Amino acid sequence: MNKLKNIRFTTIILAILLSFQLQAQTTRAQANNEEALPDNVPGLLVAANNAYAAKDYVTFRSALQQLHIKRPNNSDYMYQLVLAHALLNEKSAAYDQMLRMQRQGLAYDFELTDDSTNIRGTEVFDFVNDMMKMAGDPVGEAEPVFTLPDSVVMPEAISWDESRQKFLIGTIVDGRILAVSEEGEVTELLKANAENGMWSVFDILVDVPANRMWVSSAASPRFQGLNPTDKGRSALFEFNLETLELIRRHPVPADGSPHSLGNMVAGSNGEIFIVDRALPIVYRKPAGEPLKALLASREMVSMRGVAIQPSGNIMYLADRELGILVVDLKAGVAGKLVVPETFSLGGIEGLYLWDNHLVLIQNGIKPQRVMRLQLDAAGTSVINVRPLAVALPGFDYPSYGVVRGKDLYYFANSQWSGSQEKLKPVSVVRTAMDSSGDLEQPDMAAYLEKRGKKLEAKQAKEQ
Repeated sequence: MNKLKNIRFTTIILAILLSFQLQAQTTRAQANNEEALPDNVPGLLVAANNAYAAKDYVTFRSALQQLHIKRPNNSDYMYQLVLAHALLNEKSAAYDQMLRMQRQGLAYDFELTDDSTNIRGTEVFDFVNDMMKMAGDPVGEAEPVFTLPDSVVMPEAISWDESRQKFLIGTIVDGRILAVSEEGEVTELLKANAENGMWSVFDILVDVPANRMWVSSAASPRFQGLNPTDKGRSALFEFNLETLELIRRHPVPADGSPHSLGNMVAGSNGEIFIVDRALPIVYRKPAGEPLKALLASREMVSMRGVAIQPSGNIMYLADRELGILVVDLKAGVAGKLVVPETFSLGGIEGLYLWDNHLVLIQNGIKPQRVMRLQLDAAGTSVINVRPLAVALPGFDYPSYGVVRGKDLYYFANSQWSGSQEKLKPVSVVRTAMDSSGDLEQPDMAAYLEKRGKKLEAKQAKEQ
């Protein structure tokens, strides 16, 4: 397969699972006698925080440089790296990093922190920082569809049930599955209890021809009434779509590791593929067979969205930290999706395939946005990028959605942050995926005109 590395799938064994939990603890000597740094992300974060508190900005910068290498799509690390250079008065390096962020469409205002004082007051800083602020201007549309009642807490899954002509929404806190009309009328279909054995609901897959509803569920710490003995357990639940009778429970094979089955996608032969949110593992559920581990990827650390080509041969796995992995299921090889250098794949939550385009919901970057990526014929590279909805007023960690025709219906906000007392009701919005408009840099002529007027006004005031 074009551009994919020759990574062969192997049987998942205990040794492989344990390797995900045990990261190397080797250290490397740093230049100019700075403190040696860990070679893993958690250790580097601790080192960065400690160095910043101690005003050891050389070590702070080195830790951020290593974090950026290990997690190149994490915009928070990019932001902190700019500040590290600023604290050391390294203007050129700071401006270079700011420019790279600006070219990726990221929106940060470095004037909001005193840590950037050393790099302010220059034409270069003002120019790039203004351009980054402009990247946070709203773009596109998200039409309100309905808002869920206050009683619906932490909805995480959304699907469309053609047989009922309603959305099916699953919740984290109480493990409910709700049928919701486009007018917002809510009916409870199922709720986790001792009889069905469900916990938090993370995804719902509807198969009308087979009369099946598949539910991925896990014993999440947020699940009310969680039995401590269930911690780390997860299963796929198979229900009769019409009667809602539980047909079978398909648990993740016991291996001593915590698991959390999340997003699902149906293959072309009645099989289901499910990502594990706790470990970078993809499970396969063939028709009439138990749940099996298909692949484990050392190149992924926080898998969320999953999509598959209609042929069933190519699957896409989104990672919040490391981008998108392209998996050729037929050839048994995988590799990273090739994207333009001017586009950031950070913070992906939802991933969907429409008309040979990948549609992303990104809530782990600034600005939060919904983007459409046109794929090449091989499905391994992005040849065009278009914004669908960017930095809209109702966006507050937009999360998951479902494709219906040419529209993406999705949660405009989520409730993972904030106290239970201050949670805002979650709204479902609709964005057309066939809208036009390339991802362009801000209008340079308009910016320069605005900048010129600003300078003229400043000069006039000084005179």
